[in-house]
Amino acid sequence: MKTDRRARRTPIRPPATDAISHLAAEHAELQQMFVAFENTRSVNNKRFLVQRICATVVVHAQVKEEVFYPAVSAVAPTAAPEHGTIKALVAHIQSLEPVAEHIDGPIQVLAQEMQEHVSNLRTSLLPRVEASDIDLEELGSRMARRKAELIADLT
Repeated sequence: MKTDRRARRTPIRPPATDAISHLAAEHAELQQMFVAFENTRSVNNKRFLVQRICATVVVHAQVKEEVFYPAVSAVAPTAAPEHGTIKALVAHIQSLEPVAEHIDGPIQVLAQEMQEHVSNLRTSLLPRVEASDIDLEELGSRMARRKAELIADLT
């Protein structure tokens, strides 16, 4: 009997990401999109980036509101999503045609709001979460699953 010498390949899975790393990666991805938007003059590129930025912000906020904040409420009971301004900006941006004179200002405001939000998280909430006994790997997995569901709903 001849055996197949080829190794059976198992699907490669991305490494498990804890909740803090998950958030940091999304914040970095958004920052890259804001920089790309700032550096392009193409209306088509702007249109693409506006759609991507808005979808990413909406999904990110929803995952945090539905999964992250409830999971960390024991550590930070006063931690509440501060996404009202950001969501209002996204809705305004989505109503505009992405050309420089209409969209650049609101995107810059959104970038600034996101930067302030991330800074506040890094200095106040995330250190408490990291110091807690919350299973950050499991929380990160739940966040990734919910994000995948929301992205699937967008397509």
